[in-house]
Amino acid sequence: MEGLSIRQKNDLELLKYIAENGIIDLTYVQEQLEMKKRAEILKNHQYSIWYNEKEDVWYTYLPDSSKENNRRKVKRKKKNDIEKVVCNYYLSLENDNDKAGQRNVLTIEKVFYEFMQHKAKEVNSGTVKRMMADWNKFYKAKRDFISMPLNNLTKIKIDDFFNSVLEEHHLKKKAFYNMCGILKQTLEYAVDAEYIEKNPYRIKVNKKKFANSSKKPSVKEVFQSDEKELLVNEMERRLNNNPSNTAPLAVLLDFELGTRKGEILAISKSDIVGNRIHIHRQLVEEFDTSNLNCIKSTGFQVVDYTKSEDGDRWLPLTAKAKRIIDRIEAINKEYGFHYEDFLFVKDGCCLSPDAVDAQMKRGCEYIGIPVKTMHKIRKTYASTLLHNGVNLSIVKDMLGHADESTTLKHYIYNIEDNEETENKVRKALGDKGAVKSDQSDQNIISFSNKIKAGKLELPKLPAN
Repeated sequence: MEGLSIRQKNDLELLKYIAENGIIDLTYVQEQLEMKKRAEILKNHQYSIWYNEKEDVWYTYLPDSSKENNRRKVKRKKKNDIEKVVCNYYLSLENDNDKAGQRNVLTIEKVFYEFMQHKAKEVNSGTVKRMMADWNKFYKAKRDFISMPLNNLTKIKIDDFFNSVLEEHHLKKKAFYNMCGILKQTLEYAVDAEYIEKNPYRIKVNKKKFANSSKKPSVKEVFQSDEKELLVNEMERRLNNNPSNTAPLAVLLDFELGTRKGEILAISKSDIVGNRIHIHRQLVEEFDTSNLNCIKSTGFQVVDYTKSEDGDRWLPLTAKAKRIIDRIEAINKEYGFHYEDFLFVKDGCCLSPDAVDAQMKRGCEYIGIPVKTMHKIRKTYASTLLHNGVNLSIVKDMLGHADESTTLKHYIYNIEDNEETENKVRKALGDKGAVKSDQSDQNIISFSNKIKAGKLELPKLPAN
């Protein structure tokens, strides 16, 4: 099909159906089409083809606006060769015109879906699902924008779109730039596919409209010491009520490891070597992305990589962690749970994240504290390490982060309650005794005394 225009190739698709069903010989039809097209081009060629006996070559002219008289002379030894040159020139010109026409009707939406089909071959299905969720949330309703022909897109129109989305959804900085990334990648694909020559993408918005991204209160992001104790006891109670369910033990183990939820559920017995454990895989949810408008889960599977390269790490095992692991193995043995070498298993496969999430949600509700996720345990782990004097660089390594700024900004919180915090501050400032907050007003000394002879009369201190 080399040398045929886009229109001709579409015609051949129909003929292919006919050929595959034994109606006609496609090869013969293709040859006839090419011969017919060749004869048509040579008939309409505006310059004559002539033979120079002296030089023993064939000549003709081809249109060329860069040359004198807007044409250039070409020659070949054989007539068939010079005719090929002529045919190839006009076929190439026709293809360029077809592509130009195609670009005029290509919209942002059409290119996005084409890009996503290409993207799905390069990334995991979870990434495709998240990108489609952002498209449906922020782009799909903006029909005037996504229906715009690609060639009509300008920087000003992109500015207007981004500002409208920011104002409508009150996005935080990170969420906003994730949303922008969809258009950025789509336009980069359009350049690579030669749909457009220049990429008009840019971000120029009123940054004062970003939603407040200040750090959330510690009480919402980590388990305070009393909350942790309550949750640990609740997980023990839930395990006692259902001794075959190891999901509560996954919760308890994560307080000792601080791993991501998918990482802890992908731990195998062979990962444990002495007093250390190797974190190097994760349980991920896979999706069927063949229909981008109806993405469906196909279940969970273990993959031999973590969220990032820095996620491959060795963690020290506490005595408590080793006891929890022993209990998990004992349950698996008693109830005949087995799936390869994995620790958290049930019904011949790895324990699902939903099973652990359910324990967390119901457990928090039962003990009367705000519902917190497994990710909050990870933050509690990090904060506990730093609180007890572990260097920030080591905390970063234990979490599998690439840099300390991520750890410090998103994972370090105060794990003590208000009274413990205030007492610690007082002690740091030189206060010898811990003072409870509800007694703070009792020892306030009033200095509303008369000044006599230029001296301040101090009140008598209360007796001990």
